[in-house]
Amino acid sequence: MKRLRNKPAVPIVKLDWNIEGVGYALKNRDIVVIVDTLRFSSAVVTAVANGFAIYPVADQEAGKDLARAVGAYQAGKPGKAKYTISPHSYLHAGNDEVRKVVLFSPNGATCAASVKGEDIVYIGCMLNARAVGLHVSALARTIDRNVTLIAAGEQRAIDSGERVVYDKRAANNVFAIEDYLACGAIISNMALQKNAEARFCELAYRPAKREIKDLMLGGFSGMYLVQHNMREDVDFAARLNVYDVIPVVRNGRIEALSD
Repeated sequence: MKRLRNKPAVPIVKLDWNIEGVGYALKNRDIVVIVDTLRFSSAVVTAVANGFAIYPVADQEAGKDLARAVGAYQAGKPGKAKYTISPHSYLHAGNDEVRKVVLFSPNGATCAASVKGEDIVYIGCMLNARAVGLHVSALARTIDRNVTLIAAGEQRAIDSGERVVYDKRAANNVFAIEDYLACGAIISNMALQKNAEARFCELAYRPAKREIKDLMLGGFSGMYLVQHNMREDVDFAARLNVYDVIPVVRNGRIEALSD
């Protein structure tokens, strides 16, 4: 009797958290999508869609040296620097010939800065959920690798009843609703098997799709930005499938994936 060959296993989509999750996924040679919706991923996707290359750094001081070395701007605080972690700062670049920016954040940028060598890592959010979901799904099938979406999370926040403040002493990141929602949006575009966490994330996203902006505004990150007169960043980051760009992390640099 002729023996039947085992049918190839379909790659699996998984969900994990912050920098520890990145390290574990890359150790297992997974394709990784970093999701830090407010605001690293949204800024990167918008920047790359507008012709920028982003250099993510986990340390602001080291970022100064890198900016000088590569001839890039160093991102600063909104309202005080030309380019910042706000996605809006990349929409009005005009004729600026220098389209390289060194960008720090304690969550998304720190995750992206850990990428090395042959790692396959992309940046995703609401703004490019469909594009990155479809691309990664197809790539996973082609090279037979699992996929891990990383919900980058946020620094621990405290609501005093009047204002939201971040506890800078906290070493660990915590759940961020906007990252979970964006992971769900990306997963919903992936025709792969999904483990329980990824499947639940997708199921949570689907009925919440009509309330994305309100949910993001109600989370700690959203409340913090509103209190600091940056609600437009939340409104913008809540928009779904604005861009088809797929930012890829290579050699310490994030740029548009070329065909």
